[in-house]
Amino acid sequence: FMAIVTLILAFSFQNTLQARKTADITYIQRMASLLIYELEADPESPTALLSYYERETQVYSILKDASGSVLFQSSPETSENLEALAEKVGAMSAETAAASADGQGVTQQGGCVEITGDNRERYLAVPADIRTQAGDRYFLTLFYRQPSMQSLLLKHLPPCCAIWLLALGAILFVSRVLLRRAFEPTERMLQSQKDFVAAASHELKSPLAVIMANVETIQNAGQADSRTQKSLSVIDTECVRMAKLVRDMLFLAASDADKWTIQTEEVNIDTLLI
Repeated sequence: FMAIVTLILAFSFQNTLQARKTADITYIQRMASLLIYELEADPESPTALLSYYERETQVYSILKDASGSVLFQSSPETSENLEALAEKVGAMSAETAAASADGQGVTQQGGCVEITGDNRERYLAVPADIRTQAGDRYFLTLFYRQPSMQSLLLKHLPPCCAIWLLALGAILFVSRVLLRRAFEPTERMLQSQKDFVAAASHELKSPLAVIMANVETIQNAGQADSRTQKSLSVIDTECVRMAKLVRDMLFLAASDADKWTIQTEEVNIDTLLI
């Protein structure tokens, strides 16, 4: 059952990652559409516009003019080089670049691509070829940094562990209750058996003592013949053996009931060994 719980938690974590990735893709695509719309309207300062969006939305960008000169480049707190990432995006978006080079004079927005930098940081990127109302041409590449797998795992690990431990505790509790109910008839039967053995052993002592006393009386009277004396000797021997069995039964009954104690004392080891 705990294996099933673990698989369910792993499946839930996988779905969470997929939902997060889908939400990030939707977010970067909407931001790209919004920025492209505002750049098409010929803002007074495209660099100020991109800088504002970088501060407010954590979306990084590289803006180039028609000649390929960099007009704006974000400087995020990351070890990755955005220029190198932009080259990777350009290589992955070759079809979009070919479509935008056909001279139709319309804005072309590429699809969202996922890239990994040299330092294993993951980004979502959207390239675009923008034609403004004034006839200017910009090449824009937007980047959105995705959280690392380690950070996502550390974020979701505490609640997953809490759920796992709660499930384990619930299973142990339910199992204990069910096992206790399942063993109740057996325990009652065993207890009844122990009580019977203890009672029977105790009750057998009295008739045995009476038999042995009467046998001894007849033997001491000296009126019985040799055959009768032999029979009385056999009865006495068997009564002694049965008395020993009764004592053993009483000892076992006391040990099952945890009513006997161990008495320790110093002994001579040589004598014990001999």
